[in-house]
Amino acid sequence: MDWRIQGSGVRFLCDEMLHRLGRWLRGAGYDTVIAEGGDPDGVLLARALADGRKLLTRDRAILQRKRANEVVVMLNSDAVRAQAGFLGQTLGVDWLLDPFSRCMVCNTVLTPAAPEMDRMVPARIRDQGVPIHFCPGCGRLYWPGSHESRIRATLLDFARASGR
Repeated sequence: MDWRIQGSGVRFLCDEMLHRLGRWLRGAGYDTVIAEGGDPDGVLLARALADGRKLLTRDRAILQRKRANEVVVMLNSDAVRAQAGFLGQTLGVDWLLDPFSRCMVCNTVLTPAAPEMDRMVPARIRDQGVPIHFCPGCGRLYWPGSHESRIRATLLDFARASGR
């Protein structure tokens, strides 16, 4: 079975152990659901199958379930960098695909903020004239700040770990 993906069409479901990886996938632009704590394996597997998502997990027991081989991607490392490298090497995850296009909290695609939302950000940000984005899912506002360079550096490191 060819697990490699093309573009951003792939969607992920991370089990609760992989919540940090899930947030990084969102940061790279991938549609990624992060399971709530305590969801049983059967529920996770059914959701991945129903939603057309790859289920990322470290839980080997799930492999015993019927149809698991269709959607489960087993990660062996507990280090996020190694997990990211594995996804890049085995699935073709492009860590530089579309950074900062999804809400890191709720996974919704960000949109440009309406001009009237400018008043909701600090004046020093407004004065810089940087682009402001809005999450229609949870109402958060995003703008480039000092954290952006650190996030981009981490995504670049993940791309390198993937061999790109």
